Amino acid sequence: NPKDKNKSLGPLDESIEDSPWSQNRWRPPAWESSERRTLAEVLTQVPNYIIDKGDDGCREVVSYVDGVVMFTDLSGFTALCEKYAESDEKPHTNGEKINSRGVDALTASLNDYLGRIVQDLMCANGDILKFAGDAILTLWQCDESQFPATIDKVVTAAINIQCKMDNYMTEVGVNLRVKIGIAVGCVIFYHIANDYERHFGEAGQTIEEVNIAQSSASSGTVVITPKAWDLLEQKLFSYNILENGYVEINRRSSLSKTLQTFMETRDATKTDIYNNAPEPECLRLTQLSKVSEKDEAIYRMYTNQNVISKLDACAELRWLSEIRTVTVMFLEVHLSDNNPDNHVDILNTIQLAFTIIYDQMTRMLGTINKLYMFDKGCTFLIIFGMPGKKHEDEPTRALKAADNIMKDFHTKNLEASIGITTGRAFCGIIGHPQRHEYGVIGKSVNLAARLMSNYPKRIACDDTTRTLSNLDPQDFLKLAYIKMKGVPSNNVHYEYKIDRRKDRLFSTFIPPQQIEDDGGKIIGRVEEMKIFEQELAKLLEPEIDDGIQSSSTEQVKSIVMKIESATGMGKTRLLQEMKNVAEKKKVRVIFAAAGAVEHATPHFAIKALLVQMFRLMECCSATDRADVIIKFVEEDMIKEIYLLNELLKIHVGYVKRAREKDKKKKLTNMICYLFEKAAKEQRTMIILDDAQWIDKDSWIMLYEIIKRCRALIVCSTRPFPAAQPPMEEAKRILNAPFTKDIHLSSLKPDDMVMLACQLIKVTRLPIQLINILRTRSHGVPLYAEQLVSTMLQFKVLQVHTEKQRHDINRTGPLVTDTGWTMLFTRESSSWMVEVTGWSGCVLKFPALCRAE
Repeated sequence: NPKDKNKSLGPLDESIEDSPWSQNRWRPPAWESSERRTLAEVLTQVPNYIIDKGDDGCREVVSYVDGVVMFTDLSGFTALCEKYAESDEKPHTNGEKINSRGVDALTASLNDYLGRIVQDLMCANGDILKFAGDAILTLWQCDESQFPATIDKVVTAAINIQCKMDNYMTEVGVNLRVKIGIAVGCVIFYHIANDYERHFGEAGQTIEEVNIAQSSASSGTVVITPKAWDLLEQKLFSYNILENGYVEINRRSSLSKTLQTFMETRDATKTDIYNNAPEPECLRLTQLSKVSEKDEAIYRMYTNQNVISKLDACAELRWLSEIRTVTVMFLEVHLSDNNPDNHVDILNTIQLAFTIIYDQMTRMLGTINKLYMFDKGCTFLIIFGMPGKKHEDEPTRALKAADNIMKDFHTKNLEASIGITTGRAFCGIIGHPQRHEYGVIGKSVNLAARLMSNYPKRIACDDTTRTLSNLDPQDFLKLAYIKMKGVPSNNVHYEYKIDRRKDRLFSTFIPPQQIEDDGGKIIGRVEEMKIFEQELAKLLEPEIDDGIQSSSTEQVKSIVMKIESATGMGKTRLLQEMKNVAEKKKVRVIFAAAGAVEHATPHFAIKALLVQMFRLMECCSATDRADVIIKFVEEDMIKEIYLLNELLKIHVGYVKRAREKDKKKKLTNMICYLFEKAAKEQRTMIILDDAQWIDKDSWIMLYEIIKRCRALIVCSTRPFPAAQPPMEEAKRILNAPFTKDIHLSSLKPDDMVMLACQLIKVTRLPIQLINILRTRSHGVPLYAEQLVSTMLQFKVLQVHTEKQRHDINRTGPLVTDTGWTMLFTRESSSWMVEVTGWSGCVLKFPALCRAE
């Protein structure tokens, strides 16, 4: 009700009980087969324009459509996401207090509000072309003779949306506003594709004009272009002509008597769009009878792959909604202004850029989420860290991908601007039950877009991305301050520009130099540690010339152990404990972690070991690094140090250049000599974490070290999928008879409880949480970590000292009833948990107790 602006919008508010998402009549119908249900859901992801187009036999094509375009911009969504992500209690608008209830409440608030707007647009026969974060682009297709009538209908719908949906105060105190731009004319569609994905972008003068109209509008207003105003029945509306010639329609004072009578009659008889108007599902699902298998395959290619994977697994799309940490990349491809009317050339440029970008995303596991052409350029929204593609090094992957794209663009005479940020964002389904898309909303998304726009023709990133990337600090240049909307003035941003000097130790990625020690006692790995201590004892025994172990074909000197498990089982924590035990026995420990981004870099893992063994990262120059090696080797080996020039970026001269074949053999001998000498001076243990990413040349070199050097070598790895077995060079070590296998199994139920206590440093847990950990955790340590951290974040649990607990028992509990549910999903062979709120299940958790 526009007359009562004190009502707040929220998932528990009676004022939204008629929300599209809360009514069964708006949900997809129950089809007779899962295939039909999947098809119905796929159709909700694509606009009518694509459905009507179907398979026209062309993948890369330019098409032209006449019609009226509306750009609906909603403000406040980012603030709403941030508010629901907070853990502190916030006052309600009526003075009461509420608990932050996480992603469930956020999803309900977003889509209950947005769904109403989309419903209005669809009931006015609008085709939702695209959700651009918190904006909506809608098209009414018609020929020129229908322009006047269509514009009248569109402007009336816009005023209706403003009356009902602008200036809405949510239950968490965030005010949602709407501004709308309208234009009329020809829309140009550019379609790009490969064998796996298809995307389309809207462009042309009409799109430029509707963007200007939206930018010219203030919250609560509707602005139309001069051309649209000329075609509109002006006597029905009051107006204000802006300085740029665009026309503002004032929603409060511009309603004509005819329109006011219509709205009053509609309200009095309750014949609004939520009751007697045609249901949008009837307008869209009639397409089902026309969809062939070939057309369905096309529609799936236009749909986000996260959505497709959930649909194929017969999972509900609402479980895609979450607040997760992602790395966001906005990439604008600069289009030439020389011949803007040559649409075929523009299409070819966009297709070429898409091919380059997609190739890098395939390598670095990024996801192309959207293609925008609202401005003069062509912008790709790319996300790293989506479900099924989650890795620890998303910032590294994004920066490496950006650098590779820039290099490939340069070879094709293309230019781009890139903005990259890392942070928490809402990721999930946005829109209406019958028309929605997978979107990403958050501060980090907005910042990435602004970095791209304000720092053209470079790779700009935030400080979080720079810090988490582990890339060489020399490659980041502090950018000059530019005032940007919504960005604090004390934020520092950087340009990522690789200094390609030849004497740099690592070209980009700097591998971790040590395992972080959390200081806690390892839990539940007694048998694994016994095996390790037995192998360590063998290393400490007097050396036997014939070797420690023998394989079926030859003798080896090293002891080799392989630790294998899926993500989240505690491999790195076990390596940490092994390192601590070895160092207590005066064993030198050399640690290196392989990285996915350097999987194809020759000798990267071996280089990382040498760098740590000689502490070369502390050296300031190539000369300093050479001096360290010269002091270590014996005099008769100094003449061979030149072999390390390329690997360790040192400058040591030599007289005679060796042949390539001889040089490889000599390099192997030199590296084995260095490890042998180090192992003779002090018993040595070599740890290689994430061994599944070790490059081919390092595996070859490591095998030679195993044969010649007396050391304890421990490799940790994830299981190799059947479709991607380990390379033969890796099998020669990992599957060899001399390798001791340790497969990390699930922890025992009681161990999971102890682990949870250790993680949050408490002496006891609520019985409800204990039961969950014992019965539902599947013994996965990562489960316990994510569960307790999320419950603490949203104050499902509170931690108190023993004294505070005594006071609580005297005065009554401080912890209120909190509703929550848990979703267990399988992702990249690891169990994940999502704790969400207010779903009907209410549990009472007493405070956890921490010893003083």
